[in-house]
Amino acid sequence: MIVLAFRYLSGGNEAPPVKGIVGNGSQHYITPRPGSNALYVSPSGNDNHNGSEAQPFATIQKAADVVKPGTIVYVLPGTYNEDVVVEHDGTAKARIAFVSLKQWAAKIKTTNDDVPWTTKADYIDIIGFDISSDGARDGLVNWGSFTRTIGNRIHDIPGTCDKTGGSGMTDTNYTAHDNDIIGNVVFHIGDTYPKMCEYVHAIYHSNARGHIVNNIAYDNAGVGINLWHAATDTIISNNLVFGNKEHGISIGTEPKDNDGDDGDHFIVTNNISINNGILGMRERKGVGSHNQFSHNIVYGNGRAAFGDESYEWPSAVDTKDVDTITKEVMFVSFQADGTGDYHLQTGSSAIDAGIALGAPTTDFDGNPRPEGKDYDIGPFEYQK
Repeated sequence: MIVLAFRYLSGGNEAPPVKGIVGNGSQHYITPRPGSNALYVSPSGNDNHNGSEAQPFATIQKAADVVKPGTIVYVLPGTYNEDVVVEHDGTAKARIAFVSLKQWAAKIKTTNDDVPWTTKADYIDIIGFDISSDGARDGLVNWGSFTRTIGNRIHDIPGTCDKTGGSGMTDTNYTAHDNDIIGNVVFHIGDTYPKMCEYVHAIYHSNARGHIVNNIAYDNAGVGINLWHAATDTIISNNLVFGNKEHGISIGTEPKDNDGDDGDHFIVTNNISINNGILGMRERKGVGSHNQFSHNIVYGNGRAAFGDESYEWPSAVDTKDVDTITKEVMFVSFQADGTGDYHLQTGSSAIDAGIALGAPTTDFDGNPRPEGKDYDIGPFEYQK
């Protein structure tokens, strides 16, 4: 299971709660580490500076060009009209991290077709940024392995409704592996929205293993969480997906992209998938018979709660859903446009209704799981 261990700090003080979709805000932990392994970026900086707190760089790209294993890059609030490309590897014991000092206050936006963020390296963390673009196909593209994309808000990425498509964020390298997508909010992906596009998705995972947990994906032209190409053996747990014009969650594998092998052993647990255009959850072709769909809340979707490539269920490989709940969740304040508070009310059908299988050890806010006698369903554990 994944442990989230990050807290956003600014000037030594915890950032204030983020309002809107995250309710009380994210409480992940990361403490600034001054010294030779820390670099700083500020809109008032200069790329001829040394990158210290007193002399920050002006661009994130300058910091990306000089990072080494163990470096943490702290990015101060402001708008950065640049496309960032990370090409230096961290290591398993000395990861490289890029952190918005205040969550979502460091805004990366491209005003053309450049992808705002591209990672071409291993052992990289991207934490807490606001990412958008006026013209890009994708918001964040990862080619590496062992990357972690945590607590970002990715939105208003147009993509293009053709077979190349696009995404809010994508693990795109079929031969990469072990990438985690944790606690992100992804919305308004696809220039055809509110019309459906089957080629532009919010979260797109295309390689082996990894954890897709505690994310919120809503109001996207395609699928909220889409697994395809070389995806296999991946955990998709405790996410909230709603209002996506195609499906809420879709898993499948294209064997030709996966060394000729079917994907298998997907774990899909403790998710809330509601009010999506076609299916709540879809198991596509190219998969084996060991997938688990368990303890999910699925209702209000346009065609059916579950379906396979042909929209039949049980699926072609005889996958069945277990302990599915169709009772209304009872959020604190559900709003279809993403402006609500999606924490759980007292009496919610999601409270103590989950399962340990696949569940992360903390929720979106950094609270421990389970908080009560059992695991809750969705990105937020109920707080009494």
